[in-house]
Amino acid sequence: MSGLVSRLLVPGLSGAEIWDRGQAVAIHPDEIGHVAGSAEKRRRDFALGRSCARAALAQFGHADAVIAKHQDGGPVWPPGIVGSITHTSGYAAALAGECRHFAGLGIDAERTGGVTPDLWPRLFTPIERETLRTQADPLVSATLLFSAKEASYKALTLKAALVFREVEISLRLDGFVAAAHGASLGGRYALDNGVVLAAAWRTA
Repeated sequence: MSGLVSRLLVPGLSGAEIWDRGQAVAIHPDEIGHVAGSAEKRRRDFALGRSCARAALAQFGHADAVIAKHQDGGPVWPPGIVGSITHTSGYAAALAGECRHFAGLGIDAERTGGVTPDLWPRLFTPIERETLRTQADPLVSATLLFSAKEASYKALTLKAALVFREVEISLRLDGFVAAAHGASLGGRYALDNGVVLAAAWRTA
């Protein structure tokens, strides 16, 4: 099975992923407190995501970093580093880059098929909905657009609730462009084994 993350990387980005096969993945001793009392699935997702994050950080000399949890729920990255973590059923991934190159990063993984047509008016702009009607597999394309919006929202580092129609995605042969709140973000996506993975970034 080919790697999804490797297909998203641009110069300056480091990434890692795990396909969850039930393998042993430990939680860093200094991070256990963040999931104390959490359900087993939450603890598992946390461990997988943090493991990916440390693997991505290794390129920048932070392979043993303690990745705390911010009060807003997001990960706290080492100084000078920006990053993003995602997980979905059976899969987790992370991206990291240096702040001197990237002002924001976002990554999002989704299982295909869940973004059904009844959700489209709430999630997508009229232009996006028209694009979906021309796609060979609209359900896969809808998942891609949804994932790209989620990744873009993370890269924008917004604190308000995400209004999906405020982020418009334009697909390209080599990825996508996201427009939101006066900003334009670059992005890439990949699909394998029923998982869509999208990454978005703002350059510094």
